[in-house]
Amino acid sequence: MHFVPLVKRVVGRLFATTRPYVDYDDLISCGVLGLMDAIDRFDAGRGVRFETYAQIRIRGEVIDYMRRQDWAPVHVRTRIKQLESAYEQVAQRNGGPASELEVATELGMELEDLHQTLSDSHFLNLMYLDELLTETGSDESDMTSEPAAVGEIERKEFRTMLAKEIGRLSEREQMVLSLYYFDELTLREIGKVLGLTESRISQIHSAIILKLRARLSRQYQVPAGS
Repeated sequence: MHFVPLVKRVVGRLFATTRPYVDYDDLISCGVLGLMDAIDRFDAGRGVRFETYAQIRIRGEVIDYMRRQDWAPVHVRTRIKQLESAYEQVAQRNGGPASELEVATELGMELEDLHQTLSDSHFLNLMYLDELLTETGSDESDMTSEPAAVGEIERKEFRTMLAKEIGRLSEREQMVLSLYYFDELTLREIGKVLGLTESRISQIHSAIILKLRARLSRQYQVPAGS
């Protein structure tokens, strides 16, 4: 019971609480299962804080649950690919990251519809970025010597490129990333800091990932997105 707030925090960082495609209580229940698993498996002798270990187990349980649900409709996945392509095309013309209005114009859609798609695609984009950060350079099929060392070099090169692309984002977008990944705030907490709604932060975060995804997919061989 003491660590249940940790479950709520992890879920709050993954999803806006207002999203219609998930039942918040179901996600909390999954997170509690992850917490119980963490309690059973935790080994204090490894020198890792329980909270750190528990967050990994909770997050993994929730993500696995969402993957099993196969919740994202085909039209959402199709729209994500369209958005990624539009972000890349506009960025190539402008020589820099595209704005939401420019992408909406490129696709001939209302800005409100774009925002809705960004909200619906938030979790898929979040998983995609996590996979990039953990899997890039893990394919050893083309490595002829010291595959682990080569893989580490590729991961470092990718992170350097990722940092460069993040530096091209707007100040507000960089602030969202900093508050989310470094300060580990929930979407709602970030909204309070920036004076925006939780849903809007979800949209901005999703748009950021699509921008990075479009740029990195063109510059670097990365795993295919969802």
